[in-house]
Amino acid sequence: MIINNKILNVDDYYYGVFMTISESLTGFTLNELQSTGLAEIYYSYILNHIELATFIEFLNISKNSIENSQTQEELTHVISAKILSAPSTQGIAQSVITLWYLGTWEGVYVNDLSYKEGLVWNVMHAHPPGAKQPGFKSWNLKPVNSNS
Repeated sequence: MIINNKILNVDDYYYGVFMTISESLTGFTLNELQSTGLAEIYYSYILNHIELATFIEFLNISKNSIENSQTQEELTHVISAKILSAPSTQGIAQSVITLWYLGTWEGVYVNDLSYKEGLVWNVMHAHPPGAKQPGFKSWNLKPVNSNS
């Protein structure tokens, strides 16, 4: 598989690795992750909140996993076997998933936007209460996947 380089205006090879592994860890496309407006913020936040060597190790293992995988299925297997199962990378991988889905790092919201743009709202076909309104007369529409 190919690592996405030169994403947006960030000229950092590891940022491309971070976005590519985030895509596989979350199940959301690169465009969906970028549309949150938080990609660069999350990358910088992690860089400033964990030891650099730990993050670089995670990114190097991720890079090798991506480059050695021919298909998405193979990459998914490698992520499960090498990243989510290894004690050295398991915690950070889980934290990255939580960061994208809930907007929190170690239980703390990264910023106001991270709550609003959490991927969990897309998965639930909902909106974040108190942050994004569902729209005029939305109460009149049946929920997605409604059996009623």
